Amino acid sequence: MSNPLTYQMVQFTNSVANFNNMQPGQQFTGTWTLRNTSGEVWPGNLQIVYVETNTSDTETAVAHPMGAPATITLQEMTGRPEIHPGTTVQIRFNLVAPTQAGAYAFHWQIQQNGQARSHTHWLRIGVVASVVAPVVAPTPRTTPAADTVQFGMNVNPNPGGHPLDVDRLTGLNWVRYVFWASREGITPEEAYQQRYRHIIQSYASAGIGSLIILHQDTFWGNGPWDNGGWADYAAAFGRECGRVARMCAEFGDKVAYQIYNEQDSGFGSDAGNPNPSAIGIAPANYAQVLDKAVAGIRAAHPGAKMVFGGLKTGPNDAIPYAQQVQQALGGSLPVDAMAYHPYGRFVTTPFFNFGSIGRLGDALNQFKNAFPNLPLWITEVGVAADSHIGPEHYQSIATYMREVTEELATNFNDYVAALIWFGWTDLMRNAGVNTIDNQPKAHIYAAFEAMKNQERPSTPPPPPPPDAEEPAVPRPDAQFLSFATSLTNHNAVPTGSTFTSQWTFKNSGNTNWDERYSFVYLPTGPNPAPMTGQTRYQLTEVADFTRLRPGQTTTIKLDMTAPAAAGRTYRSQWELRDPQDKRLGFVFQEITTIPAPTAGTGVRAADMVFVADHTIADNTRLVAGTDFDKQWLVRNTGSRHWGDGFRLNYIEGDLPMARGLVSHQVPNAKPGETVTLTIPMTAPPARNGQPTVYKTLWRMQDDRNDWFGDALWVTIVSTTAVSVTPGHNTALDRLLNDSSLWYSQLDSAWSGDKLGFGEETIGSWGCLLTCMAMGLSAFGTRIDPKEMNQRVRNQGNQAIVGSAIQFAAPQLIAGLQHKGNLRSWENSRIEHSIWTGRDPIERIDTELAAGNIVLAQVDNEPNTSNHVQHWVVLVKRTPDGSDYLMIDPLTPANQTNTQPRSMMAKYGRPNPSRSHAENLRNAIKSSLVYHKPA
Repeated sequence: MSNPLTYQMVQFTNSVANFNNMQPGQQFTGTWTLRNTSGEVWPGNLQIVYVETNTSDTETAVAHPMGAPATITLQEMTGRPEIHPGTTVQIRFNLVAPTQAGAYAFHWQIQQNGQARSHTHWLRIGVVASVVAPVVAPTPRTTPAADTVQFGMNVNPNPGGHPLDVDRLTGLNWVRYVFWASREGITPEEAYQQRYRHIIQSYASAGIGSLIILHQDTFWGNGPWDNGGWADYAAAFGRECGRVARMCAEFGDKVAYQIYNEQDSGFGSDAGNPNPSAIGIAPANYAQVLDKAVAGIRAAHPGAKMVFGGLKTGPNDAIPYAQQVQQALGGSLPVDAMAYHPYGRFVTTPFFNFGSIGRLGDALNQFKNAFPNLPLWITEVGVAADSHIGPEHYQSIATYMREVTEELATNFNDYVAALIWFGWTDLMRNAGVNTIDNQPKAHIYAAFEAMKNQERPSTPPPPPPPDAEEPAVPRPDAQFLSFATSLTNHNAVPTGSTFTSQWTFKNSGNTNWDERYSFVYLPTGPNPAPMTGQTRYQLTEVADFTRLRPGQTTTIKLDMTAPAAAGRTYRSQWELRDPQDKRLGFVFQEITTIPAPTAGTGVRAADMVFVADHTIADNTRLVAGTDFDKQWLVRNTGSRHWGDGFRLNYIEGDLPMARGLVSHQVPNAKPGETVTLTIPMTAPPARNGQPTVYKTLWRMQDDRNDWFGDALWVTIVSTTAVSVTPGHNTALDRLLNDSSLWYSQLDSAWSGDKLGFGEETIGSWGCLLTCMAMGLSAFGTRIDPKEMNQRVRNQGNQAIVGSAIQFAAPQLIAGLQHKGNLRSWENSRIEHSIWTGRDPIERIDTELAAGNIVLAQVDNEPNTSNHVQHWVVLVKRTPDGSDYLMIDPLTPANQTNTQPRSMMAKYGRPNPSRSHAENLRNAIKSSLVYHKPA
């Protein structure tokens, strides 16, 4: 290309809804929007030229001009004599579909003096023979044909699901399930070791691969579907996928990955239809997620199959969705297969709960025409419903699945690579091959067996000899149960000291363990060390068995020695291996070493004496909520230098005064040197409005975990706000200084009362009402949740509808007005919220400074994919800006005086790579401000 133009492809649009199912001679327009990102002005005499040459994306289609001019200048097309840097221009062609059925491609370039100055841009269309005929590609596929369809089953091995049922599923090619990690608040590595390695191994030993779904339950991140930030989420999600793949890579081609599920929900004609099992993602955003996830997995598990997220909206919506993803990724998809969920598509007869949506073959032909070079995986198909499906439908469901299986195996085995039935039991949307208690359903289970045995001998294999101790097909497996160690502190292990580590496993396979099994050291991490005299043992040498039968447990025990170098963190990782030297699981011991004590009477000791209070003398009176630094002058009177590992630790007293932090670093100090020790603190609330004494006690501890030196303490008197001091007689001050106003919705005095006119109770749903009662009381209308509940009933539906209290309730009761429930992100889905463009954190800080009452909506289960609405009262932002202190109506009634507490510790998921403000915005879904007009 000669001197190429610098530009950005902004958008492509096609005027027809489905350009893969067009009628002969149909007129349409294709529009490409480009932005001039260079420093040069594009002249109007640049030429837009039709070119015949196919690209790698259109090589299976017939090149065709579709009625476009062979050449036209940029000015003739757009009416603009020049395109300046930073501006956009639309390249629009009025086109006509060819008259013969087939797949066609149109190509164009920007040229100048016969030289190309842009890439070749293109579009593909599919033309049908008639209105009702399916779309058929005119040229053979260039990728290898599937030849035979691989069959599988959607299973649910996660908590609350069903057993693995390996024996009954043997004969399938795949099982499909979701990888949970973020959902349970654990790392991918923990999830893999605790659950998924055993699952994958069990199925792989039976010849069954695992198609693992990676989505929001794998990594929730910042919840961009509510909070925005898709680029950052995609990068983080890609890293998490890579972590999963790095572990699963040990199983080779027995693991494949699917990126998200039914992410096209809400797209096209599906808009407005909620999908409780999926999160809808706009094509441009999903493109980012897919791109990063595939890159992460490919780097960690080369050669693994990668499958597009299952599309559910039907070909007329799903295909354009996938094509927009493809376009956002530069015209190609980085996956090995497309995926489709053809619920409601039938072969011969429509069935009872979907009606006549359309024929399966027609839909598959449309996918085949749109993506001829990508095989299709049907990752869900079946008959699902939100209510029970009775036995009267079993026969028709079985007939339906037999027809689907036969249709794919006979007519689409060159394109459909896999068919995975949904699902194994009725725990999965009542769609089971088995009942909810895992019993086979009449007719349906027989259809499953027929699918499983497609193109396989119908004669069952001969049974094993009756006296054989080992099964005909051994499947070694191990399940980790527990870990124990003789160490009391992993982070302060003296160099050269000895200790014992123990790991307990269960033989979860079907074959005996014996001397052929081994325990092998695997160097990993920045400071690997075996900490033993050997790096490989027969398992029977270090475990308490000579022969371990399936179902039995054993404890592996290693006597270990800390390495000689102090001040480092060491990792000793070991693998349990079967007779073929395949890993069944891994364990590790991680320690941080400290200098070993010196023997004899000349041992150097650490010591310290108190010199003086540097700040805050004992019994200093402080207004509640005041932040201060307590500092002591102390002298190192020992013979050891204070350095890494020395710390000032909490012993007893009112820990909330120290903001809940129990350990603090100390400055380096040579023997004889005087230094200042510092602890950031906040004066707790004055109880019952009266001056209250608070005290904490602290001591020094060295890097060997030995206590030393004088005890240090701080004693203060916390007082209520002084009314004559400007800014200290606000509603917020009154709330902070009177803990009798800190109500708990769980208080037995009202927790069982029905909330408003509904069936919910104050204890279960009354968080917002309880917060409002605190706010009203702080502004002078003293009212508890029980009385407030009665007062809102008296106001009728203006104050409460059913069990849903209205934001206007405090105004109706005592004239307390609100400034609107401002959501934290413009594009988040928060009911009854507004977006004004104002920074929500800045608003909260401004309102707190003014002494108003701020209510924050948070997620009561931040580590799950479900948003569980909850309200708290915010009272103060911490000095470092990373958190808010709150009064939480879910605090038990006998613990309300232990507040205020950290909001982020309970309801946040702080990301250290994010700013404090962004982490707070992700934790606070919306905020509501109450004030009293002057």
